[in-house]
Amino acid sequence: MKKLLFSLALGALIIGSFAPISGAETKLKSYYSGFVTYYAGKVVIATTNTGALELFKADPGSTPVRFASFQSTDLRFNTAADFYDVALRGENGRLYAYVVDGRSLQKYDISDLKQAIRVNRISDASSDWFGGVTMVGGKVATIGSNGIKIWSNDLVVIDSYDLKNRGNNTYNISPAGSDKFLFNIFDSSISIYDRDSRQLLSTIPLNFKWGSDWFKRSVYNDKVDNSVYVVDDTAVRKINFDGEIEKSFKHTGPLGYDVVPSADGQSFYFSDGIGIVKMRKADLAVLKSTHTVDLGYGNGWAEGIRTVSTPAGEEVVLFNNTSILLLNANLQPIKASGTRLAYIGSTQEDPFPEIAEPLFLNLDKNRAPAGSTIILSGGGYGKFEPLTINFAGSELQTSAGFDGRFTQTLTVPNKPSTGSTDIKVTGSNSHYSYNAGFTIE
Repeated sequence: MKKLLFSLALGALIIGSFAPISGAETKLKSYYSGFVTYYAGKVVIATTNTGALELFKADPGSTPVRFASFQSTDLRFNTAADFYDVALRGENGRLYAYVVDGRSLQKYDISDLKQAIRVNRISDASSDWFGGVTMVGGKVATIGSNGIKIWSNDLVVIDSYDLKNRGNNTYNISPAGSDKFLFNIFDSSISIYDRDSRQLLSTIPLNFKWGSDWFKRSVYNDKVDNSVYVVDDTAVRKINFDGEIEKSFKHTGPLGYDVVPSADGQSFYFSDGIGIVKMRKADLAVLKSTHTVDLGYGNGWAEGIRTVSTPAGEEVVLFNNTSILLLNANLQPIKASGTRLAYIGSTQEDPFPEIAEPLFLNLDKNRAPAGSTIILSGGGYGKFEPLTINFAGSELQTSAGFDGRFTQTLTVPNKPSTGSTDIKVTGSNSHYSYNAGFTIE
């Protein structure tokens, strides 16, 4: 999954302020999502954010220990391949991890919490590309380029939904805790899909500044009050199924990521990059909050949230960029011993280019005759990243500087007929691209 993660600069934050992307400060791979359950007296955490399936176990209130970590295999070339997503599911007293690597869905028995033993692997005959895996109606579901597919325990497709996004950005489609609906965050909006009628019910605009199509974003559907809770880049919103925003609360982070219910039935948690907040459902009042930027390895950025009920109480697992943090229901970091926090620290280097800001392009003029010169500048690319500029079919190679920015003089190309065209700049490593409109006179 494409992802950018932000880090907090020292000093006060203003509502709606922007923070630099954390890739500029760390080369460790980031933790931003995963799956958590309670099994055999242990808190079990699974994530594929590093490209490997990583499995951890912990006694309630203690530091998790990794008991498995491995990548998938591309059977075409017998080479290592990344996993993209994981879901945990209990079946007949045993615990299984379901993982996807794009081309296949795989099932692993992890019941002894010592190793992962593969029991099945299936590649879809329809050339589906699996980007996500979740639970829909108690069944394992893949989220792929051909839509949503529901699988039996033996990895046979038993149902499907034709729910897709252009560009195959399907990883923000989820049931959000509902037995009846699917929710799709895409193109700065949330769409509600009825599984029974297989119809789109409504599409509700949200306020995502950028990255709504490839950040991991989640919503929560409360079955009791029949509302949808979502956090965008401005506020936490309570929405009804008519698409009306019933309540709204402006948060202080620059982006909104995840919303999950608390076990008490009266509250929920949300993340906004700089930390995690516990909020009452009835009136969206803040109950507890914790800034997590400096927790764990530091350079934290609060994104994915999972909760798990244990005999000792509810634990909150926060995927916080360089660390996976464990907190209690009051959002206090769990301490393994003395002052030492219980957390998982990232150890793998990230080859992804360092990014310092959102993509942008500027032109000194937006129209000019063929043969004249214009100045194009831009930023938001990787440090020293090679760039390809496509101007009305003509390509030019250049590169970004230390700060990911560039300036290039271009000659307006000849065209059979004058008119509107685009100037497109694509990063060779990040594969990020941005367009600017231009008119050849």
